[in-house]
Amino acid sequence: MSQNTAPRAMRRGLAASAALAVGALGLFAGGSAAYAENIDTAADGSLTIHKFENPGGGAMNPDGSGTVPSSQPIDGVVFEYCKVDGINLFDGTNAGWNTLRAVTDAQLIGARTGTALGAHTLSGCTELPATVDGIAKSERMPLGAYVVREKFAPASVTKKAEPFIVTLPTPGVNQGEGDGSWVYDVNLYPKNDVGDKPHKTIQDQPENGFVLGSKVSYSITQKAPAVTGDNYAKFVVTDTLDERLTGTDAPVVSLNGTALVAGTDYTAAWAQAGSPERSTLSVQLTGALAKLKQGDLVQVDFQATVKSLGNGEIANQALVNVNDLDLDGDGNPGTPTEEVWTRWGQVKMQKIDADKASKGLTGAEFRVWMSEKAADCRLDDALTPVTNADGSEYIATSGADGAIEIPGLWIGDDELKGGTKTNGLTERCYVLEEIKAPNGFVLPTGDDAKTQVIVRAGAVTSVPVENQIPNRQQEVPSLPLTGAAGQVLMVVGGLALVSIAAGSVMIARRRQNSEA
Repeated sequence: MSQNTAPRAMRRGLAASAALAVGALGLFAGGSAAYAENIDTAADGSLTIHKFENPGGGAMNPDGSGTVPSSQPIDGVVFEYCKVDGINLFDGTNAGWNTLRAVTDAQLIGARTGTALGAHTLSGCTELPATVDGIAKSERMPLGAYVVREKFAPASVTKKAEPFIVTLPTPGVNQGEGDGSWVYDVNLYPKNDVGDKPHKTIQDQPENGFVLGSKVSYSITQKAPAVTGDNYAKFVVTDTLDERLTGTDAPVVSLNGTALVAGTDYTAAWAQAGSPERSTLSVQLTGALAKLKQGDLVQVDFQATVKSLGNGEIANQALVNVNDLDLDGDGNPGTPTEEVWTRWGQVKMQKIDADKASKGLTGAEFRVWMSEKAADCRLDDALTPVTNADGSEYIATSGADGAIEIPGLWIGDDELKGGTKTNGLTERCYVLEEIKAPNGFVLPTGDDAKTQVIVRAGAVTSVPVENQIPNRQQEVPSLPLTGAAGQVLMVVGGLALVSIAAGSVMIARRRQNSEA
């Protein structure tokens, strides 16, 4: 039986017990009770508890026959049984049975602890061994009326089974009807509600950009566990970010996919504290608590900005507290999500003169592409353009000494439950496509314009040789007579002209002298 149906089932069982007992004693002349066996008051009995997760279905009988629940057995649950004093079931009257039938739900809830069931004292309380494979057995026990209650359950159990009454013996049941027999070794099937731990994922990074300053989208989900009395008094999500992340944007909170209203259904706030400073998000359900039911899905989505790299490995984990439940068994209220990671790496390259490697070239521009590989991506067709956080195209430019520095590029996320591309890569292949050459140098075309770079987590201190990108100086047509041979011809020609001029002057003077 489940804890939700235990009181009703108990009352039905007690009614059957009473009818059968009265019939067995010859005090009732009706129906099937006339065929009931007499209770052997000299016998003893036992309890065998079978503990399963709820819900589990099944239709088991007190003798252990029937359809076994389909849910998982729960280990480590401790029950105890207590004798209900002052009730005689074997005195030939209805009094004891009527007293048990009159026990209220409130009295059973009051018997979760303590030594009383209504006006009756509980005595001889004895713990059963913790369940193994979901089963715990008692030693031999005297006949009578007992309260069975759950004392301890593992952390995954969010709602203990309520106390219930069992009689030794108890009426035999077959397909839900009393069969006139008595069962002395009674099998019981109280179920527990088991709470799911919260989960955290990282959503599609391509929507946010691939460079330092981009945002990372996180999603936290918690399925509302069953709680005692179905009373949700607390539902708080807390997430303290790594110092390399910063958060300021308002989160989006939803219940079963429908957005909740900030200020009415929940409160949310970011706080910045510590040295180094860290951002903490706190989301607390307020008005929405009254809407919660077991199994409802609460989701908190928010973004954090990547502001620095460090070693490039940025972890994040949230804590969800529902009614101070400890679903992971660490002894503390609240339950952490799994830890998720986002990886980022720096790029350093250099634009150089192909004829003089020591000469860096300024002013080259590159379009940057992301691949889905860890290596060998230069000639891939399926490449994704790298964008800034605002969605604009990212262009890398060579600066002084030809330095090309990209402060941070996204590598991957260490979890597989979020969006696409969260494939756990520890390094990623990017392609730089040259779209503008340094002034006076040749712009390569086609595949020659592409250079791949392997981005690994963390900062880069130097430029490896394979990250140098050469360019050749532009060539122009040769100017005429500007070489050494041309200069010689010009000198010889000049001297010849001077000689001719001098000879002409001398001839002219001789003519003048002879005429004189």
